[in-house]
Amino acid sequence: MKNWEGLISAEDRTKIYVRKFIPDHPIAVVQIVHGMAEHGGAYEKFIEYLVHQNIAVYIHDQRGHGKTAKNEDDLGYFGDKIAWDQIAKDIIYITKIIKEELSVPLILFGHSMGSYLSRRVVQLDGELYDGLILSGTGFDPGILRKLGVFLSGSESFIMGAKGRSKILDFLTFGNFNNHFKFPRTKYDWLTRDEAEIDRYIKDPFCGFICSPSFYRELLNGVGIIHRKEEVRKTPTNLPIYIFSGSKDPVGQNGDGVKRVYELYKNLGCNDLTMKLYDEGRHEMLHEINKEDVYLDVKTWIEQHVLSS
Repeated sequence: MKNWEGLISAEDRTKIYVRKFIPDHPIAVVQIVHGMAEHGGAYEKFIEYLVHQNIAVYIHDQRGHGKTAKNEDDLGYFGDKIAWDQIAKDIIYITKIIKEELSVPLILFGHSMGSYLSRRVVQLDGELYDGLILSGTGFDPGILRKLGVFLSGSESFIMGAKGRSKILDFLTFGNFNNHFKFPRTKYDWLTRDEAEIDRYIKDPFCGFICSPSFYRELLNGVGIIHRKEEVRKTPTNLPIYIFSGSKDPVGQNGDGVKRVYELYKNLGCNDLTMKLYDEGRHEMLHEINKEDVYLDVKTWIEQHVLSS
């Protein structure tokens, strides 16, 4: 077993915090791309499970997140003039490091914002990967997203690039708890597991409000990955597994997830799997039935990546 964590230099020399977990005899490697307002350290239990199955894991704290952020003021801020595709290219940069260090099948795993970025990554350089797993993804909300892009520009002008946009935060997440009766916290939409919600609340690297420039790039990025000409860049021979909770507001309670599935189906992807977990919420890796979710991920990797 070989573990390592520390800072590496991205292509533009920005320091990116990376964690590596490599069993003695890895059969595959999963590169995890975390979601918005969280970090790589939040995936500890899932990583332990994968490593126990002899699957290596690499995960980095994205710009403006976790230990990549230089200080608290940098949380929720990608950086000066850092566009969506640069964040995606950070992922590709780390992918190439992984391929230099390990000669086993490589699966890209993206959750929430990380799922949108992973969808962009396989549009830019999909041949690098042997599989794609999307957790907690969703479809383009259209007019609402465009409104968010407009507001992010206004908010940036008013409060500056590193301001904290409570308006955009509310427009993005404000109604997510409305689907659930008597919520205990404002984060109940994440999972039914109260212990996991408490962990999230106590974690200083989780749940922060992001900057207007962050929202601008995220919302623009969601638009980019749904353009027909960009969707067509996805390799149709890439095995794809999409999973989510049936009560995940990010995936419009399953409807948005189904639309993503249909997007890839209509493209002609020939190895496409989708699973909606009944009553599950946004973070299925932290749900009350997370062991079942872990097992399903492992089984999919065995059947769709390692058996090919």
